Amino acid sequence: MPTELRKIIFSHRELLEAFEQRPPNLPGNSELVPPGAVRGVHVFQKFGGGVKVLLDIEDEKEGRLKRFNLNAEFISEVLLHYCNGLNIPVARTAEKYLEVIGDNLALSQKIRAQEIFAEHASEPPLQN
Repeated sequence: MPTELRKIIFSHRELLEAFEQRPPNLPGNSELVPPGAVRGVHVFQKFGGGVKVLLDIEDEKEGRLKRFNLNAEFISEVLLHYCNGLNIPVARTAEKYLEVIGDNLALSQKIRAQEIFAEHASEPPLQN
C-alpha cells in the first residue's frame, strides 16, 4: 500500500515564533512552561530516535532565564497551532511525529489513504 509522507520544516526563527505565540490553554502548558518571553529554542536528535527540545524562557515572576525540556505532545500542539495560524494544511488523520532535519525541526505526517480506501472498496469480479 502506498504511503504519502509530508514534512513541515521549521527554521530556528519559526520555532521561536511558534513558541512565543503559544496559547495559554494548550494541554500541559501551565505545568510545563510559565508565561514569559521566549529567549531560545534548542533542538537535538536523541540517540536511538526521537527529538529533544529545550526552551529558554524569561520567567515573568522571577525575572530570570529558565530552561525547560519539552515533551513531544506539547511541541506538536504548539506547531499545529502555529500552522493553523498561517493556514498551513495538516492532515487530520495522519500519523504525526517529530524529527530533526539538519538544524531544523520537522513535523512529519504519514498518510495511508490507499489503505483506508481499500478497506471499503468492493472486490473486483473474477474473470472467466
